[in-house]
Amino acid sequence: MRELAIEIGVRALLFGVFVFTEFLDPFQRVIQPEEIWLYKNPLVQSDNIPTRLMFLPFLALASQRSTWLASCTASPRVGGGRAGGSVPPSCPYTAP
Repeated sequence: MRELAIEIGVRALLFGVFVFTEFLDPFQRVIQPEEIWLYKNPLVQSDNIPTRLMFLPFLALASQRSTWLASCTASPRVGGGRAGGSVPPSCPYTAP
């Protein structure tokens, strides 16, 4: 019960901070003369972002997982069924 009261108190505090900061005047950034050159760089017309490279780690992990699961389902249980049988420790438990 105490944890619930602490949770409600923290959430109420965070909501109060949100409401307070929501109604403040907006922040106006002042750009100093020595950093104006950063904003004067021309836009690049050929903006090529190789999206295939972003998904290579995910695809590699997914293929490793599928081969891992296939090897687990292909491995026979030692001792058979529920009567003292076992599955290799690296494989997830599957109900017989």
